[in-house]
Amino acid sequence: MSYLEQSRQRNPATVAAVIGAHLAIGYALLSGLAYEVIRHGPTITTVEFPVDPPPPQPHKNPPPKAPTITQSTTVTPQHPIDTIKTDPIVPIYFPPIDLGGGGSGGGTIDNPPIKASQARDAIPDSGRLSWITTEDYPASLIRENVQGTVAISTTIGTDGKVRSCLVTQSSGNRLLDDTTCRLYTRRAHFTPARDADGNPTSAQRSDRFRWQIPNQ
Repeated sequence: MSYLEQSRQRNPATVAAVIGAHLAIGYALLSGLAYEVIRHGPTITTVEFPVDPPPPQPHKNPPPKAPTITQSTTVTPQHPIDTIKTDPIVPIYFPPIDLGGGGSGGGTIDNPPIKASQARDAIPDSGRLSWITTEDYPASLIRENVQGTVAISTTIGTDGKVRSCLVTQSSGNRLLDDTTCRLYTRRAHFTPARDADGNPTSAQRSDRFRWQIPNQ
């Protein structure tokens, strides 16, 4: 029997098994190929780009405050206020009172009389010439023939006594100058000076004395 005849006489089950084997092998090949394609496919890389922050929002000005409206209310009295009428004030004139009887030196309350000032300077006593004499001449200066004039300025107290003495013009000799102030302060006496109201007051007085040797 030829091969063709043997093939035609094969069992259909055998033929089906052969066909199934071929299909399984083809499926296996296709599955492996698909796996390789997927495994070696392109790689996708993700790149992150920085995003700039949004610009700051401008500050919004607060809404203006609503103006405050102050209402003033004027209350008008229901009844008018009565005014009090008074009589005008008439000044009363009083004539000035005569204080002096109408003569000279008199005056009024509005124009009082002018009071005379009682001020006066200190007055030396009558014994002024005996305060310093030739008997007070220092003997040593007489022998040396020393002479001269001394000018002084003194302060007179309220009791009339000399409180201080200052030489304003020297005689040229210290002993004559000192002797003059010493004797003047001890011996001189005055009637005290007076102020405008007549009260005793201190005063300044100038004086001078000439020293001259007797019989010359």
